[in-house]
Amino acid sequence: MGRLDTLKKKGQTMNFNIKYPPLVEQAYSHFLSIGLRPNKDKLYKMLVDEGMIDELGNPTQRAINEGLVEVAGNNPIERFKAENPLVAHIPDEHFKVQGNQVLMDCYAVRVAATTILNDPTAPQEQKENAQSLLDKVNSLDHNEWH
Repeated sequence: MGRLDTLKKKGQTMNFNIKYPPLVEQAYSHFLSIGLRPNKDKLYKMLVDEGMIDELGNPTQRAINEGLVEVAGNNPIERFKAENPLVAHIPDEHFKVQGNQVLMDCYAVRVAATTILNDPTAPQEQKENAQSLLDKVNSLDHNEWH
């Protein structure tokens, strides 16, 4: 996921898909989930300025020490959420581990799909996939895991 910027040069339009660090994406997803729509560039700068992340997007030792950032250990759900910032804010009770796979319940899938649909920077293909997933989840038994 990233922001789509447009650069015009000599009558041509060039699109850039900017990749933000996972902690920026997690913060952005959290803000979307509570109805706010921050600018990712400004959010990144704020996290760096506040000393939560370094310029590469890694958590600072201060942020870890103060409990502002959790570092995923051997817990598969924590690792899954760290690798998938879109679901980082969803409570762990909506995830379970089966074999080597992390599964999400219908609530978690619905939240992730809705977050993408409400993200003005999400590419159209990603929004179409999210809508398709949301349609499938709405037709399933809500006690199933996916």
